[in-house]
Amino acid sequence: MSGSRKLPAPERLRAIRKRERRGGRDSGFTLLETLVAVLVLAVLVGVVPRSLVAARTNIERSNDFLEARLVAESLLAETLVGQLTAGVMEGTVDGRPWRATLRPTQAPPSQTGRVLLEVDLQVQVAGSRMLEVETMRIGVMQ
Repeated sequence: MSGSRKLPAPERLRAIRKRERRGGRDSGFTLLETLVAVLVLAVLVGVVPRSLVAARTNIERSNDFLEARLVAESLLAETLVGQLTAGVMEGTVDGRPWRATLRPTQAPPSQTGRVLLEVDLQVQVAGSRMLEVETMRIGVMQ
């Protein structure tokens, strides 16, 4: 045998309990570990609110754009149909000002007097931002 001395079972048990009461090296956190955890939490407290504000701003912008897009689609489906002539149309839908400019294309008019019109539709998104939709419609000669 090597020269190590084995303690009897009751003495070993007492020695283990004594080490546990003293809180040996393996129990608890060191001061450095605690400081690192506090530093990480401080960084997160500074970053997370800014991220949430940025996300909310992006959601609001997306919502404004979506509402303007719905107004544009509604105008194209209901207002900019039928007996259209070249010119400018304006109005407000759901609190969003819009403007449609209709210009005849270079294509010659048909025998029935119909012309192909270029439509440039602008709908206010928010502030000075505008949504612009370009399409073609069949109109009548003036």
